[in-house]
Amino acid sequence: MKSLFVCLLLALAGQSLAQSQDEFVEYLLEIQSQAESVHQLMEGTFDNVRFSMSDELVELNRQLIGRMNEALEEVEQIREDTEAFVGESSAPASCVDVAVANWAVEIEGVGQALSRCASRANIQITSRTADVHAALEAAQVQSTELQNIVVRGFIDWNAIDYTERISEIVGAQIQEKYDYFQRITQPNLERVLQGIFDLDDNLLPEIVTCVNRGVERFNNYGRVIRDTLFFCSQ
Repeated sequence: MKSLFVCLLLALAGQSLAQSQDEFVEYLLEIQSQAESVHQLMEGTFDNVRFSMSDELVELNRQLIGRMNEALEEVEQIREDTEAFVGESSAPASCVDVAVANWAVEIEGVGQALSRCASRANIQITSRTADVHAALEAAQVQSTELQNIVVRGFIDWNAIDYTERISEIVGAQIQEKYDYFQRITQPNLERVLQGIFDLDDNLLPEIVTCVNRGVERFNNYGRVIRDTLFFCSQ
């Protein structure tokens, strides 16, 4: 990749006959070294953000899915226990009919409740993830502009009165990009990435509470049915 980039710049600046090839390559390599160092720093930061986000989301989703699966198992157990109790009850049929009148509705309701919990989690995760991707996309523009600085510098090779200063001139522009990356881009990436890490502290408890409430409500309704049939059978 580096050799290809060097060849490209040599081709762009090949019309400069006043500068010897050795001097030209010396300036070229100096500038390329400056740009490459900053570029690698940027790309390394971008990769770290992506990997960190991925690792955090994998663990978060593991916990959310785990709790959701447990909730579904609990709901199924409550349903089976309640329906078994109804089937074995000696309560009058009229009492049974009243007690279980809304049972099917409650079963559908708990499913919808758990679905809303999952949807709430998905919305927040998607929003935070979108923030990170947007920040990375903007940061990637900075990385591309960094490379364009070097290319533009050599396109304008013949317009520079003192060619020995090209590394200094282009180097100042590279430094400006590096300073911007440190002051603006990197802190912004850290901020949006922190938004992903914060999900473990705020979203996870919120969704677990949401799921627990849905299961608890369903369990309470099953208990009402069992209690009602118990008293009717006395």
